[in-house]
Amino acid sequence: MFIYDKPIETEKDDFLSRIRFSQHLGKSLLNWKEKESLVIAVYGEWGSGKSSVINLAKEFIEMYFFSWYEISEHNNGRLIGFLKRNYNIDWIDTVKIEKIDDDRTIRISTENKSLLLKLNNEKTKVNLIIDDVRTDELIAKTESGKLNIYIKKTDEKDKPTIIEFNPWRFSEQDNLSEHFFNEIAKELEIRQESKDDKKIAEKLKFYASLLNLTPDKSIFNHFIPKAILGLGLLGISASQIIQWLNIPYDWIKYTLFVGGFLLIIIGIFRDHLIKFADFFEKKADYNKKSVLEAKKELKDELIKRQKKLIVVIDDIDRLTQSEIKQIFKLIRVNADFPNTIYLLAFDRNIIEKNLEEQVGVSGKDYLNKIVQVDFDIPFAKPTKISAFLFKELDRVLSVLPESAQEFFGQDNPYWANVYNSGFKEFFKNIRDVKRFSSSLEFNISQMYRGKVMEVNPIDFIAIEAIRVFAPDFYSFMKSRNSLFTSTEREVGKRDNNPRKAEMEEALNKLPDDTKKSILDLIKTLFPQFVGVFQYGYSTYGHELQSSWSRNLRVCATNNFDSYFTLIPGGDEEELSQYEIENILSKTNSADEFEKILREYIEKKKIRKVLLKIQDYTADQSFIPQSNAKNVVQALFNISDDLPEEKIGMFDFGADMDLMRIIYQILKRERDKNNNFEILKETIPLSKGLYGPVQEISLESPKKDEAKASEESVVPEDKIEELQKLCLEKINSWQNKLLEQKEFIYIMYRWKEWDRGQKWKGFISNILGNDINLLAYLNKFVTETRSQTIGDYGVRRIKKFNYKSLGDFAELDNIKTRLEKVKNENNDLYEKNKQMIDLYLGNYDTKEGLD
Repeated sequence: MFIYDKPIETEKDDFLSRIRFSQHLGKSLLNWKEKESLVIAVYGEWGSGKSSVINLAKEFIEMYFFSWYEISEHNNGRLIGFLKRNYNIDWIDTVKIEKIDDDRTIRISTENKSLLLKLNNEKTKVNLIIDDVRTDELIAKTESGKLNIYIKKTDEKDKPTIIEFNPWRFSEQDNLSEHFFNEIAKELEIRQESKDDKKIAEKLKFYASLLNLTPDKSIFNHFIPKAILGLGLLGISASQIIQWLNIPYDWIKYTLFVGGFLLIIIGIFRDHLIKFADFFEKKADYNKKSVLEAKKELKDELIKRQKKLIVVIDDIDRLTQSEIKQIFKLIRVNADFPNTIYLLAFDRNIIEKNLEEQVGVSGKDYLNKIVQVDFDIPFAKPTKISAFLFKELDRVLSVLPESAQEFFGQDNPYWANVYNSGFKEFFKNIRDVKRFSSSLEFNISQMYRGKVMEVNPIDFIAIEAIRVFAPDFYSFMKSRNSLFTSTEREVGKRDNNPRKAEMEEALNKLPDDTKKSILDLIKTLFPQFVGVFQYGYSTYGHELQSSWSRNLRVCATNNFDSYFTLIPGGDEEELSQYEIENILSKTNSADEFEKILREYIEKKKIRKVLLKIQDYTADQSFIPQSNAKNVVQALFNISDDLPEEKIGMFDFGADMDLMRIIYQILKRERDKNNNFEILKETIPLSKGLYGPVQEISLESPKKDEAKASEESVVPEDKIEELQKLCLEKINSWQNKLLEQKEFIYIMYRWKEWDRGQKWKGFISNILGNDINLLAYLNKFVTETRSQTIGDYGVRRIKKFNYKSLGDFAELDNIKTRLEKVKNENNDLYEKNKQMIDLYLGNYDTKEGLD
């Protein structure tokens, strides 16, 4: 899941082709034969691969023996020394070295003795043969046109001892010098690569203790303010003490002063006094040697040791200013240790700047006085970084469902547009890629379920890059769905648009290089913003939201929150993409589709489902045209069970969502006769009444207004036949018609379509029974809501729809019937008191007849 961001350690992990440079560095260290010390620095920015280069150089040093083709010219001494020390060959001081067998064998010989180094045909191994006996096997590798020979043995005697000192482990401590030499001593004791390493380790420890015990002027800096404070307290309290004890003033004055001052001294310098005691004890043990004397003895031992000591100090640029100053002071003071090579790694610009502030001189000049040889990390070409990024993206995408790959199709240029629109500029080095890919893998793994992606992986990759490399801008984005996704055409002045101004304010807080990358990326991710920047308003209309939503784009209002909450759908109450695709997969069967829709009616999420389905009606890969009949049948079946509640004043309700889906599905069919057949078959079978009646009503031309032929989904000459099917269904439902929530709507369609006027018989039967009459009248009670500015509550006001009732019955007759019920049937009146009083109380004004 996570990539451990550590420097590479072996050649096989060298993605940036740094092996040649690293081996050259390692070879240069091996070829340093002088006794004098050497300070080498490797320069590079954070994340550029300094530590990796050093690790590869160390690997080379640990294994490298010689270069086959250079043996007669350059490496004789190293070869002779190796054979003498490791195989106890005493005759090898004066020998003849020659190549035979077409340069496949190196022969080292005297008049009486000889040994051979034989290269195999594959040039992968070298056999060392002494006195005609195969003694050892070496490794051969062709690298950068050279045949390099490596040893397998780890105890090769002339190999340098490499010790790494990590100053981070001892940061914020004053005794860095002591820790430095103690760490080297500890490593020498453990390894004992030389017979005198234990003795050298002891001298290093003693030298370190002497350095730590040498008084520092900082002690006095700590002492002065504390001493002043102590003296002040004594002065303030002296007179009060004399009064309490009734002691002569002069005597107590001097006693308190001297005693108090001694206590302060002991308190302040307790640790230092202990160190001084330890110092004098050790001085006695070592015959009172000075620091310089101890250092001279140490240098003598290092000269005798012969093996080079390479001290690697990495990550110096991560230390504090004072620690940077300490480490360079340490190297400067101890740069004269013989047979010692200091290999430093840091960002030169950071170090020079910090040294200038700490030392007060040119940081460049200060470094030049310490560092004798310096190298810059080879430049990593952007194409190399991009290749590594693609490799990591492939790895992350490989664990996602196959559906994720579809977004990167060759016929879709969107990924190329995103990549080249600021995204690629975030990745300056391998560390940036590793940091990004780890967080991407963790976060995107939460955004799929089964085989279904919940987000567009391209958009998610881009948003994750913003989160990692521009976290402040990401925080700005996550709570501003409307700012980024709105397609409202808020026409305004180009330079005086609040939406544009808010975005520019956030962008201006970014560094210049990051600002351009983010701006380019935002314009690609959110196309509606291109117009905002150019014209002051979005040039994309709301009609594109469905397409964006279907493609899981972050620019879709419905999808935006998912990218920041990391919750499918943006919230636990919302629908996930997995749920939507699961619902759409059921359209192969009318029964299965109806069943799952009813599940969401029970969950009170059917509105969300109906709204979301509309994003997919244009895409036959989700809803094939062959499934159109199943969709219509299922929607008709649930039409009477939809919730009545509306989201807001301008919400048309769940029934219109249902109608839109049917219209959008049927609109795809070019042959309207096929749609007629679908409706002809589904209306009689419908379990709901309102859906078929509403659909045919919307398809029917209104009086004095011919329905535009291009908007209709069925032939105009077939409408009447479909109306008759609805009338048959209404007639068959007469016994339960009063149970219909949309009773008035259905009654109007019955009255409008029924030339035989059977609806009058239905009304007559209702009016003949007081109980049915009251149930009937309750259908004409409406409720309105109002809210006064400044109020938090909403007022609900009930009204009676006299106008609609008047289209089906005589209002005066109804009034008379209700007055009779009120006066003569108290039980029935009490059960219907609110409706009866509403009707009678407002009858004179006929408030519902507007």
